[in-house]
Amino acid sequence: MKREFRGAGIKLLLPPLSIIILLGILPLMVILVWSFWSWDPSTYWIKPDFSLAGYAGILKDGRWTVIVSTLAKALLTAGICLLLAYPAAYAVQFLAGRRGGIILLALMTIPFFTSYLIRAFSWRLVLGRTGVINTWLQTMGITHAPVDWFLFSNFAVIVGLVASYLPFATFPLLLAMRRVDRTILAAAQDLGAGFWHILITILLPLTRSGLFAGFLFVFVMVAGSSTEVQMLGGAGVSVVTIMINDVMRVANYPMAFAISAVMLAVIFGMVLVGNKLFGLASLFEDRSA
Repeated sequence: MKREFRGAGIKLLLPPLSIIILLGILPLMVILVWSFWSWDPSTYWIKPDFSLAGYAGILKDGRWTVIVSTLAKALLTAGICLLLAYPAAYAVQFLAGRRGGIILLALMTIPFFTSYLIRAFSWRLVLGRTGVINTWLQTMGITHAPVDWFLFSNFAVIVGLVASYLPFATFPLLLAMRRVDRTILAAAQDLGAGFWHILITILLPLTRSGLFAGFLFVFVMVAGSSTEVQMLGGAGVSVVTIMINDVMRVANYPMAFAISAVMLAVIFGMVLVGNKLFGLASLFEDRSA
């Protein structure tokens, strides 16, 4: 009976697994293989001659600085999102109640009903020289002229990225908090533990998988985003996706694939390290069994 059940489970798993391999893993493997091919100027395409020219090109013309800058933006954005998402998830799970929690979750998701271009552009109306913040600062007498660095700067880019991807850090944390047994928290309170002691010694360790999952989701999405940079960063700010588009325009496909392979290696490395240190897989375990 158990073998029949296991066999039926394997048959059910094959279709989605095949789709994941075909649409997910196979394209990534193609990118990795093609990153070691050579560019053929006669056909404006690549040919299967082993070459490290694509990876060598990353070290030229400041391309590696763009990769480092992109990773730094992704790390900073993910860190800020976690600092904001943790109290938000805590409020939804432990403070707001059922109806209040639904309202809070709706407020987080409603902005995503609009285009991401509109969401990014709206920050121009907030951060610009005649925007809401500058107008308020001058009205209150805090400043006597518009603050120029609010817009078309790294500050504006980070603000736009945090606003765009904050929910992707909140929902994994909320999932992790819903797996916490409330009787443990109640027992700690009965024993005289204060809020901060419970948070640091109990809640944070029990939700570390959600912390890393939220961090990883935001990091990956920021590393592959360009809209906020183009809309809020100005001409002087660049990220990996913009650099790849520029390289593709001149038909240097091996270098574009090499840049993509480097980013994939960084992300896969983070997943492996995170699963080892933070137990990422435990977020999806069935604890009812």
